[in-house]
Amino acid sequence: MRHNGRDPIKASTMRPEHLNLRDGEPPLAVCPDCDTWHRITRSMIKPHRASNDAPTNGERRYYGDKPARNPRCPGSAQRITIDITVEEWGEKLLAADSTASGRRSARQHHKPIPAPATQVHRLASLPGPSAKVLAARTRARDAVNQHRSECAVCRTGRARCPVGRQLEIRMGHTDATVRLAQEQHEAALRAAATPAIPRAQQWRRVASGVNRVERKRRRQPAYDVPQEGRPLPLAPKDEAAHDRRQAELGKQYARRNTGTSAA
Repeated sequence: MRHNGRDPIKASTMRPEHLNLRDGEPPLAVCPDCDTWHRITRSMIKPHRASNDAPTNGERRYYGDKPARNPRCPGSAQRITIDITVEEWGEKLLAADSTASGRRSARQHHKPIPAPATQVHRLASLPGPSAKVLAARTRARDAVNQHRSECAVCRTGRARCPVGRQLEIRMGHTDATVRLAQEQHEAALRAAATPAIPRAQQWRRVASGVNRVERKRRRQPAYDVPQEGRPLPLAPKDEAAHDRRQAELGKQYARRNTGTSAA
């Protein structure tokens, strides 16, 4: 396996977060050209090809309808000299992490308080969609149509490129804003056109039921509480049998007390 002809890079001069020298794991390094992680084999970065997302030749080549295979990355097979130990690499990694943490701002950013909702009695004064919003919707639609006419991917209607997707999202947001403003305006107009029911008319609708309940309440005496269940008996059904039973219980109680005192 041949190297790329460049001078070897010392591990001590590389950024610690671009190396992985942990025990029990294969050594890894970030390619200096394509910024991707690759394994270190025979003291050099494993040979690899350029990424599909960032080709080194500027544009992707095509053979027929299929894209050509990406060329070999210039940073492939770069020699790396491991001149530091795992402990030294770990200390440098911790120092870099602490420095990055120290650069973070401790200031808290609070979200702005949302504006209060519009009162019901002011809904009728809400205007419809402004000319600025309507113009924004027109511009968003024109941008989508123009992009579809120029883009070969979006022209088919079966797929969308990233730019076309973003333009369609913006158009959807502007359409939703205009639709919401129109619905609020229509609701406000309906509320303003609906005549308010006078207080006397509202009372006439419920007056009969209120008077019926009031008459029923006056006929019922204050001491007569409605009973939800059967009343409890206040006297035994057979008073003679009740008396005999009580007498027998009294004799048994007397005999029990006499035996207890004799013992």
